[in-house]
Amino acid sequence: MKPFQPERGRVLFAYALLVVEEIAVLFIPALMGLTVDRLLAGDRSGLFFLAGGVIAILASGALRRLFDTRVFAAAERRLAEGIALGPSPAGIRVARLRQVHELVQTYERSVPEALSALIAGAGSLAISVWYDWRVGAAALAVALILLGVDRIYARRVNHLNRSLNDRTDQDLDVLHSVDAERVRSHLEAWRRLRVARSDSEIGVYAVNWLFLLVMILGVLVLIAQPDATPGTVFAQMSYVLAFAASWERLPVITERLAQARDVTRRLASTTSAPPDPQENLGRGA
Repeated sequence: MKPFQPERGRVLFAYALLVVEEIAVLFIPALMGLTVDRLLAGDRSGLFFLAGGVIAILASGALRRLFDTRVFAAAERRLAEGIALGPSPAGIRVARLRQVHELVQTYERSVPEALSALIAGAGSLAISVWYDWRVGAAALAVALILLGVDRIYARRVNHLNRSLNDRTDQDLDVLHSVDAERVRSHLEAWRRLRVARSDSEIGVYAVNWLFLLVMILGVLVLIAQPDATPGTVFAQMSYVLAFAASWERLPVITERLAQARDVTRRLASTTSAPPDPQENLGRGA
């Protein structure tokens, strides 16, 4: 949150609205399961509660997005102005302007996605335990394994993002050099780093889903019992699938947060960088 200190209160308020919204979403599968069981018993009253709950969530989500778009747009303008008028060399300022946009996008989109995934995963796990402790235990075991996989991936992607940002910082200097071989080498290194980062994300995504698939199949065997009602089975599987979906976004979120940390560090060094003597000479002339 360091780059957003002037907007800190409004940003935290936007995140708080998101948390309330996501907690409300957690109760939808249970409400749907209850509605199914009531319908099978000839009672349609659950439909009205379900429709009202969904409409309320959609309305609150729209209002939250109207608010946070304005907050982050103002923050991006402030950060970009500070970089554009700063003392750093022109090449560094151009790179930082691109990185500022990425940073704001991370806090506007990726951090809410991370909060949504966390609430969906933890909430689904807790409710699964309430339905059947064996399902919750299986989900918790998979969660611990996937957290370990993510830590390995985070170290890898931190290194790749630093290298990519180093390349971005060199873009303007390379273009000004008018050296074809240097340009080709620079772009090839950039390509290899992008491919390596994408390959790492695909690998961790595949590993995650292998564990999640085993868990889903095992849970199906546990809950599909002859004495279970259709609504209960539906609700339980909905929470298991919500738990799995929360991990689906984890590799992208980990990469974006790693990028945000590196860009924040670079922005801090940029604001304290000494003026470019060549630029000062040009202005004096």
